[in-house]
Amino acid sequence: MIEKEIIEGHLREILSTRDIFLVEVKVDSSSKIRVHIDRMEGISIDNCVGVSRELEGKLDRDQEDFALEVSSPGLDAPFRVREQYVKNMDKMVSVQCKDGSKFLGILKKADEDSVLLEVKPNKKGESPEQLKLDVGEIISTRLHIQF
Repeated sequence: MIEKEIIEGHLREILSTRDIFLVEVKVDSSSKIRVHIDRMEGISIDNCVGVSRELEGKLDRDQEDFALEVSSPGLDAPFRVREQYVKNMDKMVSVQCKDGSKFLGILKKADEDSVLLEVKPNKKGESPEQLKLDVGEIISTRLHIQF
């Protein structure tokens, strides 16, 4: 089985010259490699194809057969890296915490330690509440998609 750390090393090298960031790498027992990448401006199919081709060129099919899939994480996927928080600043997100609480609000700030949400008040006429959540208490954050 191809080691995830080796793939991540190749991807760090490949992405260092592009304005693309790595979200996640998964490798299963059948050597299927799934890579999720993104950009602040949004990822395109051409971006994914380019990274896929370059990564495939660094892996040796003669040593081990594998399947490779490079894509965006998807609109409804939970955030995995800080760059996703930065990309979605000033957008509506839903946050689930370890204590079971859930919040829906506008993402105002995100750093290494905390996330700041602007949550709508329960009553009309009240000002929005600024809610600071510790990153360690967050189970998942997702973009809230409204139609």
